[in-house]
Amino acid sequence: MDLAMTSAGSNTFEIGSFDAKTHFAELLRKVQEGAVINISKNGKQVAVLQGKKAVQNTAALEAHRRIRARAEKFGSMSFKEIKELIEDGRKY
Repeated sequence: MDLAMTSAGSNTFEIGSFDAKTHFAELLRKVQEGAVINISKNGKQVAVLQGKKAVQNTAALEAHRRIRARAEKFGSMSFKEIKELIEDGRKY
């Protein structure tokens, strides 16, 4: 198979929309193996093809990032102290 893909990082690839259409079955196999495929048209990224597991991992990582950013707003308080404040505020 003659895919015109370029590597865009660890297990991430870029491909043009025409080649993506032509080799869609092969791209699905790569996604099943954990790859993320960025699809572009006229040099601009228009879509991302990734597996369901990758989407779930992405959502979890984003939630973790937001939680850590909020925790940093509390300054020098430890995670344990913040958790104790949360538990103290719960009524049920």
